[in-house]
Amino acid sequence: MSSQNIKMAIADMFEGLSRINFDNFCDELLYRKEEPRVTRIRVEGKSRLEITNVLVSTFTETGAVEVAEEILRGIDCNEEADQLAARP
Repeated sequence: MSSQNIKMAIADMFEGLSRINFDNFCDELLYRKEEPRVTRIRVEGKSRLEITNVLVSTFTETGAVEVAEEILRGIDCNEEADQLAARP
């Protein structure tokens, strides 16, 4: 999957999340214990597209999908995680 396709897949997934689930995703992203960590200033008050860019710039394209999928499963958004993982 190309960089642009990965960004689009993550952005599309975020568009399908409710506001509550998006906020939960952002909270979990902030509290991940693994490195690299994401700072609060890069997440708080940011749009779905901005969070997509934070994921890709922090974790690279491949890592961004893995981290997003892990967080989605952690907040019981398994359907969204499955859809993201199934993207070609």
